[in-house]
Amino acid sequence: MRLPTFLMVRNIEPHHLQRYLLPQEEDAVIIRRHPAVLLRYVLEAIAGLILAGVLSGLVSQGTVLTVIWCLWLAFLGRLLFKVYEWSDEFFAVTGVRVMLVHGIVTRRVDMMPLSKVTDLTVDRSILGRMLGYGTVVLESAGQEQALSKVTFVPEPEGVYLQISAVAFGSGDD
Repeated sequence: MRLPTFLMVRNIEPHHLQRYLLPQEEDAVIIRRHPAVLLRYVLEAIAGLILAGVLSGLVSQGTVLTVIWCLWLAFLGRLLFKVYEWSDEFFAVTGVRVMLVHGIVTRRVDMMPLSKVTDLTVDRSILGRMLGYGTVVLESAGQEQALSKVTFVPEPEGVYLQISAVAFGSGDD
């Protein structure tokens, strides 16, 4: 089964990533974070819908009903904003650096030079193993970097191998 384009986490073409790349950089790995990052907001919207439905059956006053459903619309609006925010966020690894481009209102580009990466770690919780995501921890010697941990990475072992091949060489040399 093929995912709809907006849900794809690999083989994506971020329209705004090119403005952050240097001329000599080739994009080796570009992924979108796993859709599981939205799970909390989906569950909150569903729970709010159920609660609003139950309260609507118990309350007959029009003003209270309006407030109940407006509160649920606020939950739904937050879910829609988070989906839009997720769809515009990218994790990229080039031959020079690792970047996380995120933010709607204020665009942030967190970056760590590949030359500073001394160690990579993959952490996966039980839920992460069931749903197919994990956390990639980038460690460096010296000071704390802006980008040291990327959560909700899809297929983290594969991403780990790709980052390792770019950062430390493929071992074929």
